[in-house]
Amino acid sequence: MTTATNSCRRLCKAEQVSRKKRKVDFSALLPDDLLLDILEKLPTDILRYKTRYVCKRWFDLTTNRILLDHASLILENTTGSQTVRLVDIREEKDGLKMKDQCLDIPYNGRIKSWCNEFLLITDLNRDGSLFLFNRITKEGSFLPPCSLSCRGHYGCKCGVGLSYDDFKEVYKVVHVFNGPPIQCELLILKSDNISCASIKWKKVNGPSYTGNRQYYWDDPISVQGRYFHWDVHCCKYLISMDTAKERFRQTCLPGSDGIPMNNCYFLVEIGGFLSLLHKVSSDKINVWMLKDYQRTKWEKLQSISISSYTSIYPGSALLPVTSVKSKRYIIFRKPGSYTGLYSYDLKDKLIKRLNINIAPYERCVVQSTAGSYLVNTV
Repeated sequence: MTTATNSCRRLCKAEQVSRKKRKVDFSALLPDDLLLDILEKLPTDILRYKTRYVCKRWFDLTTNRILLDHASLILENTTGSQTVRLVDIREEKDGLKMKDQCLDIPYNGRIKSWCNEFLLITDLNRDGSLFLFNRITKEGSFLPPCSLSCRGHYGCKCGVGLSYDDFKEVYKVVHVFNGPPIQCELLILKSDNISCASIKWKKVNGPSYTGNRQYYWDDPISVQGRYFHWDVHCCKYLISMDTAKERFRQTCLPGSDGIPMNNCYFLVEIGGFLSLLHKVSSDKINVWMLKDYQRTKWEKLQSISISSYTSIYPGSALLPVTSVKSKRYIIFRKPGSYTGLYSYDLKDKLIKRLNINIAPYERCVVQSTAGSYLVNTV
């Protein structure tokens, strides 16, 4: 009897040990919709940079169902007490959902560009020196002084931007300066080790000057974290740069035979493509999308009727800020006093005000995400 009892005890103990060794993935028991509801409650930074790499299923869910229907922008107030707000916009079944949170950034300056997790900042305390800040790790470092004398990256003669090269897996800081002549230099930073101790600026061929108007450099419209587009206030073209190939080109504006846009247009990224909104009348906007960068092939998406909007806010303009990755919603802002953001639904053709206020002195800085951050496998 004692022997049988001892054998039974040993068998129970062995079974308990075996259960402890077995690892059960309880999340695998959850259906996709329920797991998505749980993941969407996590902070955006964790969702974008950490949870999607837990396993292949989580990657597929967050990439295909969350991140592709998501947009991020920063609202920067550079007057008085400087504040920076992060706004996340996500598409859900009942429309757009927004999250607003304050960011703690150790600088006093202006955010010039935002690519993946890095912010490129002009620091006012150090005569316009460029500062690279990792928003996830909260680490940053100053870049070496530019070789081109632009006096602190202010005014219309200088343009800077941050891009990501998927092929070489490096970040590139682009600095264009209207000397004259127009000059350009690059600073290349490894993505896994952002160290500025020994790097130097590299000069590249700048764009050739054509046209009758002088270039006006501003913050570029960044597409896929790779292509830069500057509106240089010319009636026929934009200045574009493929930062991976380090080449400039002229991108003609849409329209048959190069019909001038009369400067009544605005640029925005929609679904990973450069898009142009042309105001053809007081109540109509044509939406164009650049489908082929190499051949400058524009496609007309549709016309937006803004008669209902202008009747409420006469004389105002719709300024596009960003879009949700699904290519359904375009996010606008209206200049003036505390107004907020508006969305235009390309499917239902409706303009709605979003639940967030924006002051006239707040700048919108849109995140540009490289393709590898959305489609790479784990």
